[in-house]
Amino acid sequence: MKFSIIIPAYNEEASISDAVKSLIANQKFTPRQDFEIIVVDNGSTDKTKQKALEAGADKVVFEAEKGANIARQRGFLSSCGEIIAFLDADCVAPENWLSLIEKRLKTEKFAAVSGPANYSMKGIKKILSDFWQKIFYPKVPKILYFFFRKKTGIILNGNWATKRKVIEEIGGIPKVAFEGDDAFIANLIARKVGPIFFDSKLIVKSSDRRFRKEGFLKTAWIYAINYLGVYFKNRPIIVSKQQDIR
Repeated sequence: MKFSIIIPAYNEEASISDAVKSLIANQKFTPRQDFEIIVVDNGSTDKTKQKALEAGADKVVFEAEKGANIARQRGFLSSCGEIIAFLDADCVAPENWLSLIEKRLKTEKFAAVSGPANYSMKGIKKILSDFWQKIFYPKVPKILYFFFRKKTGIILNGNWATKRKVIEEIGGIPKVAFEGDDAFIANLIARKVGPIFFDSKLIVKSSDRRFRKEGFLKTAWIYAINYLGVYFKNRPIIVSKQQDIR
C-alpha cells in the first residue's frame, strides 16, 4: 500500500462524508488500490461511523481515549501505507492532493510536507489568512532558527503527510493536548529527522468553525502564542478548559 490517509473524527456526521468522498476523488491521479482511508472514531455518539463507511472509507477504527493526536496514533497503528497522510474530518482535499504529497516526499530532502487551509473567508480576513499561511508560515522556521538556533517547522494537522519511517523514528504521534499538537509534531520531525516543506499549493478546504466560535483575531492569536510556547518551552501557553479533539 502506497498511502494511508487517517481522519480523526468525533461527532462528525455532518462533514465526514465530504471528507471521505474528496479522497476517493483522488483516484483521478492516484489509483484507488494505492491508498486506504482510515477514519478513527474518537468516541462519537452520532452516526459518524455509518456515514464514513457509506461514503467509502476502508475502515473505521475506534479509540476511546479522547484527543486528536491520540486518534491519529491509533489510525497510524491500524495503517499499512508507506506514506501516512492526515486530513481533518471537516476538510475537503483537492483531486491531486495525494499526487502533490508524493511529489514532495519523493526525495529524502523533506521529512514531511504540509500546506494551507482555505477557510472560505472574504475581505480582510481572507487577505490576512492568505498572507499568514502562504507567505509568513514558510518563513517562520528559518527566522526562529536564525535567532535561536532551534529547528522547527510548520504543520497544519488537518493537512500534512510524512513517510511511515519518520513517524516511527519520532516514536509515534505525540500524546499532547489540542492546543499546540501540530507544533509538537513539527518540532520532533524537524529536530530528529529532517526539514518540513510547507507547500502553498497543497491546499485543502476547511470549515471556519473555530474562527466563528472564538473570533478570527483571538483564534489566530491562540495558535501563534501556543506555537511559540511549544517552540521555546515545549508546552502550549493557552489551554482551553474543554479540549476540542478536532
